[in-house]
Amino acid sequence: MILSDVDIIALIKKNKLKIIPTPLEKDIKECHIILHLAKKILKYKKITGDLKKNSTFKVNELNIGNTGYKLKPNEFILGSTLEKVTIPNGYFGFIETRGNIARAGIQTHNTDGHIAPGFSGNITLEIKNNSNRTIIIYPGLPFIHLYILKMTSKCLRPYSGKYQNQKGATIYKKD
Repeated sequence: MILSDVDIIALIKKNKLKIIPTPLEKDIKECHIILHLAKKILKYKKITGDLKKNSTFKVNELNIGNTGYKLKPNEFILGSTLEKVTIPNGYFGFIETRGNIARAGIQTHNTDGHIAPGFSGNITLEIKNNSNRTIIIYPGLPFIHLYILKMTSKCLRPYSGKYQNQKGATIYKKD
């Protein structure tokens, strides 16, 4: 069951669903919360990435300034939400690209839109420009929708994996 704005607000007020900074009233919509793009992005270096070796995933860290970042056609970067999110046990988060961002040709997750019960941290965004033109993105842009779903029960083992408490975008980490 996807939560409505009424239920989302109640979870936040009870301090179960934690979002820092606290969303503005205008950012809590009918059935989702709008989250914003942080200023730091990561861009993979042009070397072969080996899924058996963490050491092959090298990045350049860039800060998007007030002039924005020019995301070229077909370019892939990692960004993150400005907000730190903590999903309570018994709930599940799911992100989607905001409609107007998608209409510009930007994708914000590479099929990995789930946020597990117990997760806490900034949400890494797998950003790709699918359009045929350069798109300028800016820090603080309303970028994604976060949906909260109620599970049928709490899980036995809430998330405590390798991306727990991540700050900013986080690169690939080998299992």
